[in-house]
Amino acid sequence: MVDVDYSKLKSIADEQHWNEFIPTAGGELVAPLIKRQRVQNADYLFRASRVVAELKVLETEFAHTTGTLEKVSALLTNYGDESRQNFRPELTRVLEAPLQRILKKANRQIRETKDELGLTGYRGVIICINDGFRRIRPETVRILLSDILAKESFSSAQCLIYQTNHYVEIAESPGAVLLWAPLYSPKASDDLVEFVNELGRAWRRYLHKTDGPFDFSGEYKDIDWSRTHVVKGVWRQDRYIRSDK
Repeated sequence: MVDVDYSKLKSIADEQHWNEFIPTAGGELVAPLIKRQRVQNADYLFRASRVVAELKVLETEFAHTTGTLEKVSALLTNYGDESRQNFRPELTRVLEAPLQRILKKANRQIRETKDELGLTGYRGVIICINDGFRRIRPETVRILLSDILAKESFSSAQCLIYQTNHYVEIAESPGAVLLWAPLYSPKASDDLVEFVNELGRAWRRYLHKTDGPFDFSGEYKDIDWSRTHVVKGVWRQDRYIRSDK
């Protein structure tokens, strides 16, 4: 049996496939609904669940920020290992501003869509896909996103879904996985949490049909983020310890 090098593979979490997936999950594209020009609209609408969602792809968005990826590469070259004590503060200084800009824009697009279409009482969800930004550990990206959400007032968005389009190693699974990790505002309601969970399950079914089948598919209530790694080769970077729980 040949071991698969998942570091050389990517999934289908991109704008094209999300646009194809949305109608299968009970949603619709917002763009055809906008009649006026210059409205900065969000991407998706789920009428039954009263949700407006905006899709952001990190590497694509970073490409619009002069020097961001180059600065990150320079830091990684200088430090070599992002776990070193002085690395994360410098990384935060480089990435916080562009990430903040991305999330603020998404919040504004959700707000303008609700105003334009008269969607009173609708909740906002930001879908943040890491497509190709592989050199930073998942825990670090999640901490940065969480810190920005905590510091800023995103009144139109009650949830951010962090999704990877590259494979990740987690302590809880022996195989490579794709992350779907929601972060919620304190104002998020139980039914919004259930909507996001069901959306994730629908995406997993779509993924199996479009890009699968896969050997494993499951959900974890929580994972040990300190033991998450971007897959870099055939072999694990952290030992998997089987649990009988």
